[in-house]
Amino acid sequence: MRRITKIVLVVAGILIAIPVVLGLIGYFTLVRGDQPQLDGEIKLDGLTAPVTIFRDGSGLPHIIAENPQDLFFAQGFVHAQDRLWSMESARRAAHGTLSELIGDRGLDNDRFMRVLGMTESAEADWTALDAETQAALEAYAAGVNAYLAQADDKLPLEFKILGIDPQPWTPVDSLVFGKLVAWGLSNNYKDELVITQIAGATSWENVISLLPDYPGPDVIPDTNHTESLSDMAVALLAAGSGWQAANPLARPDQGSNAWVAGGSRTASGAPLLANDPHQGLSMPSLWYEVGLHTEDGVYDVVGGSLPGLPGVEIGHNGRIAWGVTNARPDVQDLFVETLNEAGTQYQFQGEWRDLTVREETILVKGSEPVVLTVRSSHHGPLVSDVLPDSKEHLALRWTGLDEGRPLAQAILMLNRAQNWDEFRAAVQFWQLPGMNFVYADAAGNIGYQMSGAVPIRANNEQFGLLPVSGADGQHEWTGFIPFEELPSAFNSEADFFASANNRPVGPDYPYFLSHYFQPPYRVARISERLRDGRNLTPDDFADLQADWYSGINLQLAQTLTAEGQPSGETGQAAQQLLAEWDGRMTPDSPTAALSEAALWHILRRALTPELGAETTEAYLSLAAYPYMFLQNLLDDPDSVWWQGDRAGILTAALEDAVDELSAATREENPEKWTWGSLHAMTFAHPLGSVGPLAPIFNRGPFPTGGNWNTVNSGAYYADSRYAMGAGPAYRIISDPADWDNSRSIIPTGQSGRPFSPYYDDQIEPWLAVEYHPLPFTRPAIEAAAENTLQLIP
Repeated sequence: MRRITKIVLVVAGILIAIPVVLGLIGYFTLVRGDQPQLDGEIKLDGLTAPVTIFRDGSGLPHIIAENPQDLFFAQGFVHAQDRLWSMESARRAAHGTLSELIGDRGLDNDRFMRVLGMTESAEADWTALDAETQAALEAYAAGVNAYLAQADDKLPLEFKILGIDPQPWTPVDSLVFGKLVAWGLSNNYKDELVITQIAGATSWENVISLLPDYPGPDVIPDTNHTESLSDMAVALLAAGSGWQAANPLARPDQGSNAWVAGGSRTASGAPLLANDPHQGLSMPSLWYEVGLHTEDGVYDVVGGSLPGLPGVEIGHNGRIAWGVTNARPDVQDLFVETLNEAGTQYQFQGEWRDLTVREETILVKGSEPVVLTVRSSHHGPLVSDVLPDSKEHLALRWTGLDEGRPLAQAILMLNRAQNWDEFRAAVQFWQLPGMNFVYADAAGNIGYQMSGAVPIRANNEQFGLLPVSGADGQHEWTGFIPFEELPSAFNSEADFFASANNRPVGPDYPYFLSHYFQPPYRVARISERLRDGRNLTPDDFADLQADWYSGINLQLAQTLTAEGQPSGETGQAAQQLLAEWDGRMTPDSPTAALSEAALWHILRRALTPELGAETTEAYLSLAAYPYMFLQNLLDDPDSVWWQGDRAGILTAALEDAVDELSAATREENPEKWTWGSLHAMTFAHPLGSVGPLAPIFNRGPFPTGGNWNTVNSGAYYADSRYAMGAGPAYRIISDPADWDNSRSIIPTGQSGRPFSPYYDDQIEPWLAVEYHPLPFTRPAIEAAAENTLQLIP
């Protein structure tokens, strides 16, 4: 995972101060006795009828209840049994209360989250929900709290180490958790800040050449205005590095794959659907598999859930299956506000308006409380207030802060949907975050639907790339793209749909969606395999989810082979490896390591002379643009970024890569380099940063393959060198021909308790792209059951 953040370091400091964590707090008493009850009976207040929970060999619970109220009560209970600590840490990150646990080093997160106002927004959302969704959220919270009431000494180890007791769970906690999920899938404001920084370093013509597929005219913005914001952009990016990493769900640039093939392309003659969302990887996993079944059949669904929310976000019921990818719509804008001298009013269309002001008190462990004044314009909160003595004032407009974005309602409607029309009716409520849905049903239909509240801007001349004036009224949001006009298709002639965060429609689409789509390499690979496919089976889909081919890396290798001119023996041997390579980013490949290292050295040598080192690194931290820019660079021998010496830059970058890998591996023979030795995955837990606790909480490192552009994603972040930090957080293949033939896997295990047999049992099969069965029908559920628990009123 990524470099340990400031927040985690503080946790480490606190723990180190406890002498070897009080001898690991009595190892056997504390750890071995903390496992939840999985068999027998538990009597709980709040149920109306008995509930049965069958757990299979992977720890996946199937909950059988008589009614929805008891169903979601039991889901809250099992989420708390297995994932209470991750639920607690996520809600604290979202509410801005980490400092209560870890002291003043949690203040970066807490200040930003209090300024953002997720809690206030979630409280407003609660009043906008329908009664059925409110009842489900209340039942879910009651189930979590029923677990807390009977947990006694069986609370997760993290609570005992930190010496805290969890507070009762509330429906608003679920809603604010949903906003945290949406934040990680929506925060393109970072891109605006980076582009602002770049625009302060070079011409606008150069800026847009760094942003391939720029969707609008080459409008020249107010250069002085941009330069005046450049320093603030740098500061805000630096300030955000800590709080963004407080929870893996808050990390930006999260992608996914989802595809569906119709019956003309499958061996069964029925559709087949696959999905793997790409998110930050940690211990425990983000996703938790669960089956939800009521005796009346209203709910009969299985798949991936997110602990903190009721329902199933990805999966299938008895009639339909669905998968999702991040649609990456541009749902955030930064507005430059003009304030009066007192800082109490802002200018809009020639008039002064009062800022909305509230005070937030942040409790800080070991220190005095911090009182924070939060100011907002009608555009949104002034996020620049997280910086001391800021001279510029930036307000953030984000759909996630709008009232009435009922994600929880959409999830439950989706779980109940029985056909395409009911599916679309549910997806219409999935306004946040904006997603691409692929669909299949037992009647043989397939479909695609984009969701999301995508703003229509009064003036799109900069297409969401830069902060805009908040005073002149020229850049207001005038509405949202009507759901019926969002991209959608049903039973295509090609008989397949594929989505990998790519642009979903062509240039003739009448609305602006985004400029933040991912490169087309993954979707091109998927589409190629589906287009050529006949008699496809779940095994074929599994092979595609395991695919480590990178087209851009292969093109780079071919260019370096043809045009590079290394002088040394090691460089020439490395070039020969490039000439013989097939483009597969496997863990044991020396050429995968060489091509990936050379890629970044080419970009740095091309960009740094014009942008400077700091701005170049900021640009390279973006997930999508650098790869598409590299594609254009390789395709255009006359690009100005080659500085008139393409062969020289290619040769120098190849030699840089050789030097880097020789030093990193301490091996001069290129054939002994491996991508997996650099690109290892450690499933890290925040408390695993403390030496004595690392072997208890962390798992890894594990050599792995892939990169950002392979179907089997092996993404990594700029500040972690090549260590893998994001990838398939859940893999599922749904088979409408036989629901019991579906399969799935999560990266680590169902449990967040390090001494549970379900803490890390899925790591090895996940690394090998293997799966466990996903039983659905009652006979299959009972046949797979290894534990049976009765919850009794």
